[in-house]
Amino acid sequence: MKAALIGKGIAASLTPALHEAEGAVLGLEYTYGRYDLATPQYAGWSLAMAVDAAQAAGCRGVNVTYPFKQDVMALLDEILPQAREIGAVNTVVFEGQKRIGHNTDYLGFRAAFERDIKGLPYETVLLLGAGGAGCAVGLALIDLGAKTLWVHDKNQKAAQDLTGRLANLRPQTCCTVWTSQCEVDGIINVTPMGMASHPGQAISLNDVTVRRWVGDIVYFPLQTALLHDATQRGLHVMTGGGMAVGQATETFKLFTGRDPYHARMTQHFHEMTHEVSP
Repeated sequence: MKAALIGKGIAASLTPALHEAEGAVLGLEYTYGRYDLATPQYAGWSLAMAVDAAQAAGCRGVNVTYPFKQDVMALLDEILPQAREIGAVNTVVFEGQKRIGHNTDYLGFRAAFERDIKGLPYETVLLLGAGGAGCAVGLALIDLGAKTLWVHDKNQKAAQDLTGRLANLRPQTCCTVWTSQCEVDGIINVTPMGMASHPGQAISLNDVTVRRWVGDIVYFPLQTALLHDATQRGLHVMTGGGMAVGQATETFKLFTGRDPYHARMTQHFHEMTHEVSP
């Protein structure tokens, strides 16, 4: 059984190792590769070429990450309702020649947020990033009870499009493009800023008043520049590790048909990152 990850700048991704470690425990002959289109090996490759290659190689499916979660939708035969609502796909399952799109970001983020924020307030949240993961995370925050959601992206049109989409999908919440200094309970970064391949942070914490917490969905490295800044200010932080494991357990099930053990995959993650297990 084979699967793969498609993206750019994904050399440090732990997704392949997480899948293979759980597969080994369950007695599966399971290999998980990667198509990193930012590397010389795949110079000149398009997203379509990578998906074609994975399918031709006999993969059961692929995970799709930055910057392709929206673009991949045009290459699919079927998109499940939740992924279509979110407007992004991070998992493609191959059923014969048919390609079926799923989104496991919503469930992965929601479970991690409920566990890691631990009862802190989140009525007002600033969402950094309006790309492929933005709608999934925004919807999860709203469904968990956020009342006001500010969206910030360097691409102003993308931010406007996302706030409009969220407002249509969840009219009970005030969704607004962030344009000036404001006060929020917390911040979630869903941009690639902070990744090893995209150093830096999407916003300076000098530009916004954060009452309680800062979260990130980046997990390589776990301690991004944004989270380091937040820690220095005494804020509660949420790393991207919980979401990484959460979406990995969901996709493992889709690819293999077997139920993974979430706690064991979490422990695998801690061992790979040397993160202290909670």
